[in-house]
Amino acid sequence: MFATLNRILDHLESVAMVVFMSIATVLTALQVIYRYGFNSSLFWVEEVVIYSIICMSFVGASMGVRNGVHISVDVLNAFVPPAVNRWLHIIAAVLGIVFACFLAYYGFQLFFNTLGRGQRTAALRLPMAWFYLPIAISGLLLLVRYLWVIHHAWTKPPVSLAEELAAEKDKLV
Repeated sequence: MFATLNRILDHLESVAMVVFMSIATVLTALQVIYRYGFNSSLFWVEEVVIYSIICMSFVGASMGVRNGVHISVDVLNAFVPPAVNRWLHIIAAVLGIVFACFLAYYGFQLFFNTLGRGQRTAALRLPMAWFYLPIAISGLLLLVRYLWVIHHAWTKPPVSLAEELAAEKDKLV
């Protein structure tokens, strides 16, 4: 079940990232053409690009957990045996779950409060709540990803950094 959910989330995150990045890139190029080619501009482009980049950031957080590329301090991992290393990964994932729960809870609270107030975006006049929804969705994605990290650390214990480097020494040259 975890593997299927993981594959589905991988695909959805990748598609979302491509869509948001394409929107930001195409609209930025279009705005440059309008500004320097026609001496005019589209009033709504900057807002859409900003929201697109924000959405990329929240989707990227989940992708970072998936790929294990978030900033971390690996000093302890380098010196402790694999059994302790497993628990370090699990503790870090539990802290990540706490963060993800706060993010999801307060993200949904922000979404529903803003939806109830009827706040609109400045340029597009769209409901602002829909642009806050990625915060809550990111919390849910992070929650699933951190649960996957715990599952992975429990079923396949992490190796020490020295063993990992020794296994990849042929790739260094």
